[in-house]
Formats: sequence, structure tokens, C-alpha cells
Amino acid sequence: RFVRAGVAAGCLVLLLRLVAPGVFVGMGRNPQGSLGRRGPATAATATAELPTEVAAADTISEGEPLHVLVAGAGVGGLALANALDRLPNIKVTVLEKTSEFKRFGGPIQLASNAMQNLKELDAEMYGQIASKATWTGNLTNGIKDGIRSEWYAMFDLKSPAADRSMPFTCVVERPDLQEIMLGSLPAGVVKNGAGVVSYEHAPEEAGVVATLDNGETIH
Repeated sequence: RFVRAGVAAGCLVLLLRLVAPGVFVGMGRNPQGSLGRRGPATAATATAELPTEVAAADTISEGEPLHVLVAGAGVGGLALANALDRLPNIKVTVLEKTSEFKRFGGPIQLASNAMQNLKELDAEMYGQIASKATWTGNLTNGIKDGIRSEWYAMFDLKSPAADRSMPFTCVVERPDLQEIMLGSLPAGVVKNGAGVVSYEHAPEEAGVVATLDNGETIH
């Protein structure tokens, strides 16, 4: 099972619900197997590709867990890995191209529904994220041009969250978010220095085989 995760934490629920035996789930990449660079105008969209042949029905158990490969230890990949790691009879491996984690990137906005998903997923991890958050959903939100005092448009982010007893929208530094999510995973789940260049369906394995940039294959 192979998942190419984007950077959006909001992909967590969609990807988790799409992952199933014999199904490829990708984020904005060529569904035929190429993981080349995405063009600047290409939007990240989730796709599910059913293989034309599957050798046999999977038997998933504690002794033979479903092995899910996640390409990329960005926010989306780490969120998905944390969700999968908490499910029974699933083994997850995150394949990350960089050799080690380094703090890089700026703030990322997490909407109320994303924060609610994280809260339900792991209360302790959510608490760490909340401690690093700058809450914005309870403030005045809208669009200004930075020169004029009037608003072009205004957004009510507070009422929808409050009505549903959900956390407010917030902003968190991307490196802080990644570091917290990395720390919430067991040792060995993230494999560094493992950039994925391609994958192919392997009917005999009832899944896929991913090829890394060093020539190694993993399934």
C-alpha cells in the first residue's frame, strides 16, 4: 500500500478513509507511478487508483499486518502516519528523502476541523501543538490590502467553531508542527535518506513496490 502525502494536514481524514488493500492513494502526482516534480500550476488533489489485477484477497492480522508506505515526512505524511500507527494490524513506514530533520519553513494555518481531528487523534499531541499555536479564529478575520483601513471581505471563523465546540483556527510554525508529530511516532517509523522515485503495482504481493533514489526497493 503506497501513499504519497502532501503538506496539508487536512489530507489526514481523506487519505485515511481511502487507504485500503489494493488501493493506491496519491496527492497531486502522476497516478501511473512517476513521482517527478509537480509543475507550478498543478493543484494537489487526492486520487485513488484501483489496480487492474489483485492476486488474492489480503489476510490482515497481528502476525501479517497491512504495511502502508508513506512518501514524505511533511505535515500531511506525519499526520497520516500518526493516525495509521494507532490502528490495529497496520505497520506504517514513512519514506523521507532528507537525511535528517531540520527546522525549515514558516507558519501554517490549521483550521478548526483540522485541530479537531488532531485532538481526537491524540490528546497529548494536540496539547503540544496547541501550546505552540497563535489562535486567530476567535479574532476578526478578513481581507485587507495593508494600506486602506476598510475590509474587502470579512470571515466569521469564530461562530462555526464555537457552535460545534471545536478549537479555533490557529497558526503554528511548520517546523514546530513537524517536530511534535515526529516525536509522537515510535522509533523506526520514519526512514530518512529514502527518496521515492517511482512505484509499481505488484499483483503477486497484492500491493505495490516502491523504488528509492538509491536503487533500493521496498514493499
